[in-house]
Amino acid sequence: MADRIIKVSKKSDSNELYLTDSEGNKGGTITTKVRPGDNVIWELDPDGGVDYIIGILKKPVSGSTNVLSSTPTPVDPNDPKTAWQGTVEESVTGSEIYDIAYMIEGQSYIGDPVIEVDEDGTEGD
Repeated sequence: MADRIIKVSKKSDSNELYLTDSEGNKGGTITTKVRPGDNVIWELDPDGGVDYIIGILKKPVSGSTNVLSSTPTPVDPNDPKTAWQGTVEESVTGSEIYDIAYMIEGQSYIGDPVIEVDEDGTEGD
């Protein structure tokens, strides 16, 4: 098991989502490779321009598999705005398209990155 960190921020010239992950992926829509049992943690980038994370939600689209064992929850229930976490199921394959709901200056926005379970074990070490 490993922690897969996804930093949440916005693009410098808009309010669109910009993400970086512990695997080196960067962009508005990224695919983070994980392994069964990994913890996925979404954290605000301190200088990223996003005020807070509203939630991490499964996006009901064709071809998306629920790879997380449950709906992500705040890392600290007393401070639910800065970091959220979920755990990848132990016996799952496929990819999950999900939504990150976030707030900037009183306005809510949604971005839709992907979590992909690495089936052959070559990624996400």
